[in-house]
Amino acid sequence: MQATELAKYASQSFALPDTCSRIRALLDDVSADSADIAEVIAVDPSLSSKLLKLANSALFRFPAQINSIPKAVGVIGGEALYNLALAETATTAFKHFSSEVIDLRRFWQQSVYCGLLAKHLAKTAKIRASEQYFVMGLLHQYAELVVASKDAALAHECEKYQKDKLPWHHQQALLGFTYAQCSGLILESWHLPEQFCYVINHVHSEIKAKDGKDVAIGHLAVRLALHMVDSRYKLDSLVSPAALKKLKLEAEDIQDVIKFTQMDAHKLLAIMNPELF
Repeated sequence: MQATELAKYASQSFALPDTCSRIRALLDDVSADSADIAEVIAVDPSLSSKLLKLANSALFRFPAQINSIPKAVGVIGGEALYNLALAETATTAFKHFSSEVIDLRRFWQQSVYCGLLAKHLAKTAKIRASEQYFVMGLLHQYAELVVASKDAALAHECEKYQKDKLPWHHQQALLGFTYAQCSGLILESWHLPEQFCYVINHVHSEIKAKDGKDVAIGHLAVRLALHMVDSRYKLDSLVSPAALKKLKLEAEDIQDVIKFTQMDAHKLLAIMNPELF
């Protein structure tokens, strides 16, 4: 099984929705304005409804209700709305490859935890546009579902978490790549921003986490999410001092980030997958 072959299979089985591509094109077009973005989203009533739910969720915590797409564009901005559209696309993609071979509840929790942790880490580190980090964290393990759909037995073996071996080391040993590396390739095939793909591809690299804040956020978020779904993995052994230093964060900040994530996760999971939560 090759990561490139899996990425090709995933992109052929589930393509990035046209709406996301059109929003991205408008954001990159200097002559386009917020009304153009709102118009593209408005023609998809289902997406509009889901985006408004996300816009009014714990992701933003706005004091007033956002009750229309034009207002959402005006309040949170086109880039943030694009990231919400990607988050909704992730939800649909997860369901497309949904497999009972793995613990789906754990998969969804780990993905949403990672997204929220990345968002809160970015905010705590005073990095703007924190919603993009939510999407990066949310999608980092997408390939697990793809592997499960192609080779159930292998996915089941990868899911056997061991206290003395990190899951991504186990994946590397069994597959020859990590789920994050394969997820990065899938996102490349979707033509997502290069930085999205780069961060996800390198979230397990402590060396890369020393060099860039984006990777440091992803690196910490993935490890904290693992701790939240499986308490056998202790924070002391998971948290990278180098990543903390890069983001200028302290141990107390990590505890606050986990607390905020726990507060937000239940409601967000209920929005993204009400059948499971």
